[in-house]
Formats: sequence, C-alpha cells, structure tokens
Amino acid sequence: MDKVMQRAVVFTTVLMAILGGTLCVVGLERLIRGRFTLFSMVRFLLRFTLILFLPLLSYMRAKAKDDEILFVLLWMLLIELFRKKVEAMVPSASSGSFSRSASRFRLMGHSDEVTRLVWIGFLIYSNVDWQIGMKTKKAVMLPMFAILWSLAVAKLVQRVLNEWKAQDSLSAAGSANLIAGYMQHVREQQEEEGQPGRRHSDGGSSGGSGAGGGASPDVDLDTVMGKCQYVVMGEEKLVLNKKERGRRQTTGSKVLLTTPHCGYGVGRFPHDQDELKHVHLLVDLDKVKNLVTVKDIWQNLGRWLALFGNRRPKFIDHMLLMCLSFSLFKLLRRRFEHYPMVEVGSKMARRLMIEGLLNDHEPAVADNASRAFRVIQLELDFLDNYYQAGVPVVMSAPWLFLINFLSSLLFVSIYVLAVAILVIITPDNNDTKYFIITMLLVMTLLAVEITDFLTTYLFSNWFLVHLLCLYVAPGGGLWNFLVNPIICCFIAYRLLVFSSLKFVLKLTGRPVNEKKMKIKQVSILRVCEPVHKMFAWTSQATLPSEAKVAIVKDLKAINLDTGVVNLPHDDISGFDFNIIRGKTATEIILACHLATELLEVKHGKPKKKPKQKEQKPEDWDHQTVATTLSRYCMYLVARVPELLPDDERWVSDRYEDVKSCLKEASRRCCCSTWCCPWRRAGRWKAVAEMKDQLKEATAKAGVKLYQQLEKGKEDSAADDAWKWKVLAEFWVKLLIYLAPSNDVEGHAKALASSGSDLITCLWALCTHAGIKRHPPEPAELHAGTQQV
Repeated sequence: MDKVMQRAVVFTTVLMAILGGTLCVVGLERLIRGRFTLFSMVRFLLRFTLILFLPLLSYMRAKAKDDEILFVLLWMLLIELFRKKVEAMVPSASSGSFSRSASRFRLMGHSDEVTRLVWIGFLIYSNVDWQIGMKTKKAVMLPMFAILWSLAVAKLVQRVLNEWKAQDSLSAAGSANLIAGYMQHVREQQEEEGQPGRRHSDGGSSGGSGAGGGASPDVDLDTVMGKCQYVVMGEEKLVLNKKERGRRQTTGSKVLLTTPHCGYGVGRFPHDQDELKHVHLLVDLDKVKNLVTVKDIWQNLGRWLALFGNRRPKFIDHMLLMCLSFSLFKLLRRRFEHYPMVEVGSKMARRLMIEGLLNDHEPAVADNASRAFRVIQLELDFLDNYYQAGVPVVMSAPWLFLINFLSSLLFVSIYVLAVAILVIITPDNNDTKYFIITMLLVMTLLAVEITDFLTTYLFSNWFLVHLLCLYVAPGGGLWNFLVNPIICCFIAYRLLVFSSLKFVLKLTGRPVNEKKMKIKQVSILRVCEPVHKMFAWTSQATLPSEAKVAIVKDLKAINLDTGVVNLPHDDISGFDFNIIRGKTATEIILACHLATELLEVKHGKPKKKPKQKEQKPEDWDHQTVATTLSRYCMYLVARVPELLPDDERWVSDRYEDVKSCLKEASRRCCCSTWCCPWRRAGRWKAVAEMKDQLKEATAKAGVKLYQQLEKGKEDSAADDAWKWKVLAEFWVKLLIYLAPSNDVEGHAKALASSGSDLITCLWALCTHAGIKRHPPEPAELHAGTQQV
C-alpha cells in the first residue's frame, strides 16, 4: 500500500508539472486568441490535481521519517503559495463574481488560508525544532522554514491588503459609480450645447432601411471617435478629496451630479433599467480635462500616422479599438453592478454605435462588420478579466503591482535556496523520489508565477491600455522626453513578442485570424440519430462573414426612436410565417430549425464558392448562413436555455418533447433502431412526409413549414436560392430578437463559463445601442398553444 501511495504522489506531481507548463503556453496563447482557448480547462485540471495532492500530502506526512518530513513540509508551503493563484485565474459566476460585491473585502474569505497556515506553522515547529539537538548540521533548517512560513503569511497579508485597497479604490471598485455620474454630466452637456440626449425619430420603422439613424455616407469610425467623450482612464480625478469637500464653496466648477428617476421603482428609467442605485457625486468639473477619453486616444495616436503615410498599420488600429473596448467595458460594468446607464438611447450613444462601430459603408463591408464584433469581444474579455483577483490590483494602485512581483520573486528565490540546502544536508537519502517531486513542484511554481506575471500584468491588455493612456496624457517636457520613448519601446517589444507567437502558431498549423468567430452548433436531427448522437453533443463552426454583415445591417435598420425589435413574423418579404405565429420563442426556434434541417437533407450541403474580394449580397451563400445560425439557436435551446426569453423549464420540456417525437417518427421509417448511416437522408425525407402522423405540435409545425418552403415559387430556376435567402433573413432577425435581455445574471454565468459567445456579444451591442425586445401579446401566446 505504501508503494501504491508513493507512486500516486509521483504521478500527481508529474501531472501537475505538465499542466503548469501547459498553463504557461496556453496563457500566452489566450492573450492572442481571447477566451476560446484551453486555458480554462487546463486551469481546472491543475486545480483538480492540487486538491488531490492535499490528502496525499497528509498520508506522506504520516509515513515520513527523519529527513523526509522536511521535504513534505516544503511541499505543503509550496502548494499553499500557488493554490490561491490557480483558483483566481478564472472567475466563477456561481459564486457571484460578476457583481458589485466582487471587489468587497470579506474577512471570512481568508479564514481557510489562515487556518491552513496556522496548521503548517504548527507542523514546522513540532517536526523541525526537535531535530536541532539531534543533528546540529540541520539546525539551519529551522530559521529557513521560519523565513518561508513568514513569507507565506506575508503573501496572505498582501492579498488582504490588495482586496482592501481595491475595495476603496475609485479606479477599481468605485469606478462604476464615477462613470455613471460622469456620463450624466456628458449627457447634460450635450443637451446644453443643443444636441439633445433624447432619441429623435428618423422617419423609419422597425425593419425599414431608413430607420438606422440617417448616417451620411461620408461618416466613418475615425470621425465619430474623434468626438467621443467616453472615458478610458482617470475618472477618479474628478472626485473632490476630503480637504476640498471641507472648504467647498458654491462655484461653477464644483457641482453635484445626480441620476434622476433611479432607485424609486420598476421601469421608471429608460429601457427598463429598474431598481438601480441613485448616484450622487460631488465633482470638480475643472478636472474633466485631466481625463483620458476616446477622443484623446484617437487624436494623439493619429500622430503616428505621419510615420506610415496614409495607410494605417494594423497594430495601430488594434490599439485604437482596444482603448474603445476598454471604455465600453467601463460603461457595461454598470449593468452588472446595478448603476444607471444614462446615455442609453441618447443621440450620442446612437451616433457612436450606429454611425461609428456598426458602419457598413462600402467597400470594406465585411471588414467593418468583423471590426464591430472584435471590439465587443475585447470589451467582454476586459469584463471577464476584471473579476479575477489580479486585475483590480492593477487598477487600484500601480505600486501594488511592483510589491506583488517583488514578493513573488523573493519567495521563489528563498524557496529554491531552501531546496538546495535541504539536498546538500541530506546526502545519505538513497531514495531520489523526494528530490524529483520537489524539483517538479518548483517547476510548477515557476510556471504558475510566470503565467500570472505575463498574462495578468506585463503583456495584458490592461497594461497596454494603461501605457497608452500615460502616453497621450498631458505631461511636461521631461515626461515627454524620458517616459514616452520608454512606452514606445515597450509597445514595440510587445508587438515583436506577439508577432513571434503568431508566427509559431502558424508554423504549428494553428494560425490566428482575429476576424474569425467560432460559434457552437447542435443539430436536432443528429441528436435523434442513434449512430450520430454520440458525436453530436456540441460542435463548432466559423460564423460566416456574410452573417456578420447581415446582423450589422439589421441592427442599423432598427428604429432607435423606439429601440424595439419584434419577432420576425411580418418582416420577411415573400413568405408567410403564419404557421409559427403566436408561438413562444422556443417553439419558433424548434419548428424553424427542423424545417431548415429537413431542407438541407433534401437539397444537400452547399458547395463551396470561390472567395471574392468584393462580394455582393446576392452572391452570398445563404444556405450556410441559415444552417449555421439555425444550429446556433438550437445550441441555445439545448445547452444554455437561461439565455433565451422563455423559462428554462419550458425550454427544456419543449426540447425533450420535440426530440422524443422525432425519435419515434424516425423508428417508424427504418427496419432497425441502429439504422445504417447512409440511409439517413431517406429516413428523414420519409419523416418530412409524416406531418399528419406527428403527435407533437411544434414538430408538426416544423414539418408543415418545410413543406410550404418546398412548394416554393413558380420560377423553379431561382426557387432554391429564394428558399435559403428567406431562411437566412429569418434567422438573422430572430437572433437579433433573442439578444436584448435584462437577465444580466444569465449572461454573467455564460461569460464566465464559455467566454464572449455570439449571443452575449449581441446582448452587449443592444445594451449600448438602447435596443430592447418587444414581448408578444398574451393573446398571441395562448393562440399558439392550442392547435397547429
């Protein structure tokens, strides 16, 4: 039994070292690719091995003799050091990380750490002290262990200090409150200057081409962002300090900003922002010039363009968009922490989103659409990273970053020294497994520390935005002469490192394409097939660029005077969707997804078209758009029903009912349950003719819709293209209808688990643009539940 447990310890340690090295690699890759990497899975496995290692350590401590106990005590100190770092690398939505309480100091949150350190200290005292009298050459280990334990306690005190500072910092925990007050000031300033903050009608209607806001053809992103007053950094400078509040006088520069109509009931604030904090903020408006805004970034970084001519390099575009994403992240954070978003629905916000970010002017329509999605993905990455342990430290006080780095470096150095001394003074140890385990744990420690330093601090997007804000902030001649060149050198070094990493990934067959966006797919037909269902859990597909363009065009077409999107019953030209009228969103998804899948079974998969530099809308592959978005909506039903408008139990029940109905119908059409894969098409074609025999109303509606699509138009030459064009337009509009939501908790959970998914990106876009979902009338819902 002892040998089995020892082998388990060695195996767990080797696995831990491998996962530590992998964590370092995928952590750097995550900086380039975003959330869609193996980082979360590797972090989970590493945490799992740490938990498994604890009972194994207890067993080793009970069986250890003489010198072996010293190694075990070193391992316990080491595990206690980086266990907290591994746990904090990815936020947990289940513990309420995405909330105002995320940066609050809680003493009970550190009770487990204190208990473990006290226990380890007792073990060190009881197992090292008595050996001093027996073996004098080992007397050096007592002060060494005392130093290591003291450093572990110092790390705990440091984490407590970090939480305390982040809680009181106006640039971290208090930022959402300041942003709410600042945006109230910006909105009032717009009204005083004759640019009303309220929405104005543009003479369009929902779904009309002219309802997007009347963007002129000559307006581009640079023009809009060159006037944007959204803050990027420095909002904490607005607040009056204690001395200034004590000698406050009634002057024009010191004012009290409030957000009216908040916190007094349900639905009184624009766009159903109910039960929000009523902000009262005393600020000095003379300090507004000290803020770094999107306008400052765009104007100051524009000076670099002189070095490159008229063509702007991609890395400058990336830095500009990153600063815009950081500003949008600060705005969206108020939604999670229940502060009012006063600019929602204003002309200012509408101009930024519609004329700027969602600009779809020729010739680079696809590039502009990809840029909009990339900005929102970066924004959600900032939001996700903020609720990790290290990022509030970066925001709250830069000097804390230096203390964290130096203390980690000191601890690692002393620990390596202690290992070397222990190996020297125990030369008579014939078994080398303790030395091997110790070296592997040191390697794991180094990997975790390096990963944390590179991804959270040195190469993080947070640090880059902070440097860019320092670069554009007004400074004296000495600052511009000394600091700005250093910032430029670091940015160039970061660009070189990232370019090298991208080149390495390309050599390994994994090139990085920032325009690509992966979305998950579920096909209900494959789920119902015995042969395929084991492979049909969840697959991934690339969101077609045509789908991005279509989504952007439909978002621009929404009448922002009302900001309301409806179910796409009457908005699709050339087809009558009365079959699904009056049904819930879940039933519409299930029925239309079934019709789309049956249509693909009938006509086969689309043939790949040669890529063209300038592709017209009529040349798009509508079948790919329709099937991809259809299976993504089916994924929402099957895997993440909490993101849909309907109740989760209702969604699950309808999904199971349709799936059971299709399985039963499929069994009637074949001689065996395990039917041959090549008979798949024939089986589902037979099911498509069984409308009257299907018992489930939603499945029956899907088959009926498919049959109506199959009748098509009289012009058979354009019939197939017309069917897929209708379905592609329908799925785009339905996805936009599903995106707006007040369920912030559901999106927080999805963001923490799967990253910036498509539905969450569209939710963030709709939140900024002031778009909300129009609920169906109760009479319509009841009408759709009776009979098809």
